[in-house]
Amino acid sequence: MPTCRRCVDTPTACKQCRDRHVRCDQQQPCGICRRRNIRCSHGDDILFTALEWKPDTGPAWEQRPMGFVDETLQVSQLYHVLPCDATHNNLGVSKTNNKGHVFSPASRTEVAAPITNEKDAFYMARYTDIIGPRFDMFDSTSRYFSLALPRMALSNRLVLLSCLACAARQYSLVTDRGHHDALVYYNEALKTLYERLNDSGHEAATFASCLLIAHCEMVESKASDWNLHLKGTGELVMMHHWNGRSGGLAQASFWIYYRMIILASLASGMSAAVNLGQLLPLGYFPSPPTGEWTLDAWQSKVVHLLGSTHRFWARTRNHHHLHHHHHQDDTDTVLDKLTAEWTSLGDQLLRHQAQAPAMCQALSVIPAANDNDDYSPFETVRYVNGPVSAAWQMLHTAYLVHTLSQPTPRAARLTLLSSPEVANKALEYARMIVANSIANRCTIAWANAVQLLTVAGQCLVEVKERQACLRALEDIQHHTGWNTRVNMETLSATWRRATVDGGGVSDLGRLLYITWMGDEVVVS
Repeated sequence: MPTCRRCVDTPTACKQCRDRHVRCDQQQPCGICRRRNIRCSHGDDILFTALEWKPDTGPAWEQRPMGFVDETLQVSQLYHVLPCDATHNNLGVSKTNNKGHVFSPASRTEVAAPITNEKDAFYMARYTDIIGPRFDMFDSTSRYFSLALPRMALSNRLVLLSCLACAARQYSLVTDRGHHDALVYYNEALKTLYERLNDSGHEAATFASCLLIAHCEMVESKASDWNLHLKGTGELVMMHHWNGRSGGLAQASFWIYYRMIILASLASGMSAAVNLGQLLPLGYFPSPPTGEWTLDAWQSKVVHLLGSTHRFWARTRNHHHLHHHHHQDDTDTVLDKLTAEWTSLGDQLLRHQAQAPAMCQALSVIPAANDNDDYSPFETVRYVNGPVSAAWQMLHTAYLVHTLSQPTPRAARLTLLSSPEVANKALEYARMIVANSIANRCTIAWANAVQLLTVAGQCLVEVKERQACLRALEDIQHHTGWNTRVNMETLSATWRRATVDGGGVSDLGRLLYITWMGDEVVVS
């Protein structure tokens, strides 16, 4: 296509032709964009909107074995765009040499090459726009998954395939297109992992890739299966002693993994697949030297507190089951210790809430308006952005779990949860959790909300509140791709089990008891 600098620079030339330095006929849309089947714009768009990619149909791809491996390649500090006639295999993934690099003929210097395949570029754009920000929800400073990982993907085939697989899976779920692409990228990512299982060392890029591949599996699977998808990653974490102070990408990946395993355990009603106490002890976070928390640190501790209360919840359930196997004096001693720990956890929750940074405070609080049939049954509290609203939702879930887990003898559990003081407090937190997702319609927060809504929704009694919770889960699936069908079925089943005398009215105490016991509950 001939170049015309005068036409390229004219204000009426479209942005796509100006970027490619080609002559634009200045129509809307222009002829070149129509022939390329791309969107024609004039630089006035605020946000990037990924174009639809129409994949060619092809044969089904065989399933590959899965595993966790290492593919560690040094990321070049300087990136130079080199002319490259790279060939592409039938996957459409950009290839250069067998290590994913291009070499300059003159200097033989190893540098990262840009993506040149249109399909790969399309899905990488979706990754940077959608997937990366979700993973960086509580990392507003470094944003490793949004900024560092895409650059790393240019020189690390494992990272590249993981990013593309994640983006293609999300695209297929929200558009019902591109399923073949998602399967191909995912299978090839697993193949790459499997081939590198016996490598001698594992670095943070492997850790991050495992999280992305696990996300591909979890987004469409039942919550009860999530622990299985995360268990292998947990073993890798324990092997290399990665933690919240490892620094760099490993630290960012650790906090994402820690959040994922907690949410998976909450939704399934099961203990975590790994020992959360070994990953992070309860006293892990010291008070900030200045007395003021940074946003990222405050949000990370919210995750930590939710993990701690979840672990305590699992212990109270174990104490419940072991009650008959211990002498009464031993049982009383254990109960006293649990009560002391429960009180300490409550103090930490209150203290951390009081220390929230100013930017975390609510922007508006609107009471529920119940003067018509279409009213929202919840108070509307809005926050500055999705990550802040997600942090509050997790903190309120920690309060809910803490309330349900108050230590008590086995025979008194149902009585305790039916008492007005405990039942009303739990219901208040459950309403806050559900109301958060209704008022703060942000896909970044919604991707984190499915499991929290499942726990909180089980505690709702009013029909309008339940319907609002189900609508929120439907919206989340439609806009984010997360499979919420099983979660909605879980809620409906819980509500049926708590009905009284078959009249469709649920008893709040029974609801809370069922929620606390999870799948193991038997209410007479």
